[in-house]
Amino acid sequence: MMMRRLLSMLCLWLACAIAWADDAPRTMLRAHLEPSGPVVAGSAVMLVVDALTTTWFTAAPDWPLFEIRDAFVTLPDDSAQNMNETIDGVRWFGVSRAYRIVPRTSGSFDVPAFTITLHPGGMDTPVAQQTPALKFLATLPPGAEGMTSFFPAPNLTATQRIEPQDGKLEVGGTITRMVTQRAEATESMLIAPVRFDDIEGLRRTPKQPATRNIASDRTGLVAGERTDTVTYVVNRRGHYELPPIDIEWWNTTTQRRETVHLPAVRFIARAAHEKPLWEIPADALAGAARHTVIFLNARDMVIACIALLAIVAGVWCYPRLRRWLERLSRWWRAERKRRAEGEFAAWRALRRAADSGLMQRVAPALYRWMDTNPHIAHPAKLDDLAHEEEPALQELARGVEAHYQKPQADDARMRVKLHRLMPSKRSRHARKPALPPLNEG
Repeated sequence: MMMRRLLSMLCLWLACAIAWADDAPRTMLRAHLEPSGPVVAGSAVMLVVDALTTTWFTAAPDWPLFEIRDAFVTLPDDSAQNMNETIDGVRWFGVSRAYRIVPRTSGSFDVPAFTITLHPGGMDTPVAQQTPALKFLATLPPGAEGMTSFFPAPNLTATQRIEPQDGKLEVGGTITRMVTQRAEATESMLIAPVRFDDIEGLRRTPKQPATRNIASDRTGLVAGERTDTVTYVVNRRGHYELPPIDIEWWNTTTQRRETVHLPAVRFIARAAHEKPLWEIPADALAGAARHTVIFLNARDMVIACIALLAIVAGVWCYPRLRRWLERLSRWWRAERKRRAEGEFAAWRALRRAADSGLMQRVAPALYRWMDTNPHIAHPAKLDDLAHEEEPALQELARGVEAHYQKPQADDARMRVKLHRLMPSKRSRHARKPALPPLNEG
């Protein structure tokens, strides 16, 4: 009897498997909002998403998070529910989850379409399907218009704590301000953050907020807490004030706008306790109302000594350096003038004139060079060049004489190459004895 039952169950299982093998698995996504109509800002709207298949899921669907401007979006872990239903005679199996959307202000909100990956049984690859795009409208209750941030709660309390509590601060020290908000029957992530302002003379350093939900096994969520912390570093001494903080919220019990006021915090920052190098009395400073204390460490002293030595050295060396620079400037100007008016410049001009072959340029350049040459008698004459051993200079002199005697002469023969003449001429003069020959008579 037992064997017959096992065989019948095995046959039934095989028949179902064959039927499932004949029909490919099908998948479907459904999404709707609860409630479907307008909601009050600050209250939750549930986006319910159903993931269905005609077979089974080999793995849980991938539920992504998305963002909506001016709204909080969460996916609670305890929102998953298994489901099965018959649609058009077909049996569907799946899971349903609910996203929690809390609008922070009034207006129209668009829920974007997003993709969920499903893993149906009987298929080798996962299936990606997209949810439909939805929208909802959030409104503000009468009297809540103009609120910076609409935050509804049955009750809200706020406290602040200052460290150090005695208010004794020095330059370089820190003061910490912590503001804790507690909202009944409200998740901590929905509590609006506290804004801390910048204060002149203090450097603001914000910290990550701390949140926690207070729950009870019997009643569930009791309250949410959020602590915002900021630390100020004192840059200079003086009197300071941390401004008061006003937190607006909407009381859902009385349907009224309320404000929690946190008073300002005043403190004095003094100079650091170090041994002063010297003190300057108040009467030594014009218009000073109190003593001024200057603190210097070893590094500051070394830098000050180096700067003082540099100033003294500069004052002592300045007259000598100035005279040396003036002499150098005069020598440089004289050297430039000598080179511009000397034999070297005249020789370069004569060489360019000879290369051009124009007698109008050769004759004055030749006489200029002869006037500047210390080896030629002054006043210079063309006859002096007739005794030169250099054929180029002799040819140049003959050409100038012929030009003045016969102006119609061809000037093309004036192209005399003088590029290598000057070095040989200088070497020849250098070989001459420095003293005249002795009179042997």
